Amino acid sequence: MGTTNSVKRYALCTMRCALCVLTLLAFYKLTLRLISETHIHRAGNLFRQGYYGLTLNHLKKADHYQPGDYRIQKELGKTYYKLADLRPGSKEAFFLINKARERYLETFRLNPLDVEAAYALARGEERLEHLARRLHPEEKNNKYNPMRYFEEAIRLRPNGILYHYGLARYLYRQKNDKLVSIAGALTRIYPPSYHYLKKEDFWSPSVREACKSGLQQAIDRKISPRDAHKNMSHMLAEEKEWAGAISHYRQALRYSSFNNSAGDYMRLGRLYLKNGQIEEAESSFLKGLDLSRTKEKDLERLFGVYKKEDRYEELCRLCRKAGNHYSGSSKMRTLLARSLINLKQYSEAQHMLDEINRKEPSAEAYYWLARIAEIEKDRDRMELAIQKATILDPSNSQYHLIFSQVLKKRKKLEGAEKEAGLAIKHRAKPSPWLYNHRALVRWSMKDYMGAFRDWRSAIVLKPDRASFYAQAGEVCIKMGDWRQAGDYYHKALKLDSGNKRYQKRYQDLKAE
Repeated sequence: MGTTNSVKRYALCTMRCALCVLTLLAFYKLTLRLISETHIHRAGNLFRQGYYGLTLNHLKKADHYQPGDYRIQKELGKTYYKLADLRPGSKEAFFLINKARERYLETFRLNPLDVEAAYALARGEERLEHLARRLHPEEKNNKYNPMRYFEEAIRLRPNGILYHYGLARYLYRQKNDKLVSIAGALTRIYPPSYHYLKKEDFWSPSVREACKSGLQQAIDRKISPRDAHKNMSHMLAEEKEWAGAISHYRQALRYSSFNNSAGDYMRLGRLYLKNGQIEEAESSFLKGLDLSRTKEKDLERLFGVYKKEDRYEELCRLCRKAGNHYSGSSKMRTLLARSLINLKQYSEAQHMLDEINRKEPSAEAYYWLARIAEIEKDRDRMELAIQKATILDPSNSQYHLIFSQVLKKRKKLEGAEKEAGLAIKHRAKPSPWLYNHRALVRWSMKDYMGAFRDWRSAIVLKPDRASFYAQAGEVCIKMGDWRQAGDYYHKALKLDSGNKRYQKRYQDLKAE
């Protein structure tokens, strides 16, 4: 009996010891994991702050306490890449990218389903391939092969847009014909990619056709059908296949129709207009205006659309309908007047603009009245109208310029100079032509020094204009500075060597 109890006590003691050992072992492993996680956390903060060297130190410590963790290996690879970016094109960069490659290979070994590691390896191999050619041009056999990792990333993520894009750019740099099929696959899996692809350096007729085929596949499989139809419409419009473009755009608007915007109907209207379907275009434009929050701006854009197609009568009709439907604002009536001017119906346009000004004076309305007066060669009316425009909108450079031009023609030179100065002052971006205009006014006033300063300013803004140098030379002659006049004519001849007047003037100045 005593022996049995001794055996039981011994077994119990052994079990307790084993449990203590296991507990201590588990606690030890947990402690190591906690230490490792602390280093990972610190490394993450340092990485975000751009301290990649310190990041690396903490990740190495994390790896020491917790070996075989694929997350740590991936972070090490990412950090080595960042360090290599700080030394582009160098041998050190080559070394660091190789170190990154080793870590990503270990990541991929530990987790073969990690698509990010596969793509990182593809990018790393591509960089090593490039650097190897640069640093070791004597080595003919390049051991690096990005292609296998690009393909692995796409195998793991067949619809991965980023990975297809990366492969497409790599194939372009390698002049590889597989680029065409990858571009087509991109538009199939993600139809909006068409807009990005067409901006790429590798865009070509063959890539375009592949993208078109990819979009058609997306349409057939109903992959993002709204985007697919819209982009197919854009492609057909580029080919001037207006009927097909209209058909696809209309189909696009049937999907998620609650998302249809004013811009969508404006786009459809432009396609109708291109195809000569005037009534359908008008209906679509009015629907777009109905949804628009900026009706006047959109109507202004439509003015340009109709003007480009030389359809002023149709524009008049649209403006009238829009005006009736939306209680025609001053802007809408002004646009209608502009379309009437283009139709040479000056009397009706003038009547409409006068009516606008009676209700609420408008600088734009006075501007167009000045234009009508210019067409009808009534300088008195033109001067008065453009003057009122400058008063109502004193910061409009264009109005001041036109007022100055009218005053110059009427020999009112002091006023012309003042308005030219205001045109220069209110111009958002300095214009050599405005300085040239004021120089001509000052020339007429016999203010040669002022004219000279303006032509010098014009030369600074447009140094490739021969006439500016010639005019500066003429001013120098008026001021008696023959040497400087010769220099300016010499520069004018450099830009316009065949100008006989410049040649004669230059020869005369050399003879002085």
